[in-house]
Amino acid sequence: MTKKVYIFVANGTEETEAVGTYDTLKRGGIDAYFVSINPTKEFTSSHGLQLTAHYTIEEVKDEVVDAVALPGGMPGATNLYECELLREIITRHLEAGRHIAAMCASPLVFGRMGLLEGKKATAYPGFEEELKGAKYKEKPAVVDGQIITGRGPGYVFNFGAAIVGELVGYDKALEVANGLLITEDLDD
Repeated sequence: MTKKVYIFVANGTEETEAVGTYDTLKRGGIDAYFVSINPTKEFTSSHGLQLTAHYTIEEVKDEVVDAVALPGGMPGATNLYECELLREIITRHLEAGRHIAAMCASPLVFGRMGLLEGKKATAYPGFEEELKGAKYKEKPAVVDGQIITGRGPGYVFNFGAAIVGELVGYDKALEVANGLLITEDLDD
C-alpha cells in the first residue's frame, strides 16, 4: 500500500525545502501533497514565489496519514507554529503512532510544543535554543522514534530520504539517495 505524506506550507515557507522534500518523497514512491495553512491553497514562499498547494488545511483536518512534514523558512516556521489546527494535527499523528518531520527553522514547532524533550534533533544553526529539551545533533537529518528533523536547505534531500527510510525502508531510501547523489549519512 502506498504511503501518504502531507507537507504543510505557509506564507514564508522556504520553497527549496518544500519542493525538495516533495521531490524526494515522490522518488521514494510516496504520495506527497502540499497543504496550505492559509484559507486558500495559495501561499507566498520566503523568497516571494507565488505557489499553490494541493489542499487547504480545512480540507484534510480530519485525516491521519503516514507522516506530516514541515519545511522551514522564516516567517514560515513561526506561521506554522501559530496555526492551532496544525498543532492539533501534529498531536493526533503522534498519538496515532505516525511520523512527524520538520526541517531548518520548523523544528521550533516541535520544540515549542514540548515534543523534543529527551529526543535527538537538529535544526538550522541558531535555532538550537528552540529545540527545548532536545539533544542537539549537527547532522543533515536525525531520526528519533516518530520524530524526524533536518538541518537546512542544503540537506533537504537527506531529510526527504530519512522520511522515505522510515516509511518504506532504508533500502529504498538508499536507492533514492544514490539517484540524488547524496553522500552524507541519512540519519544518525
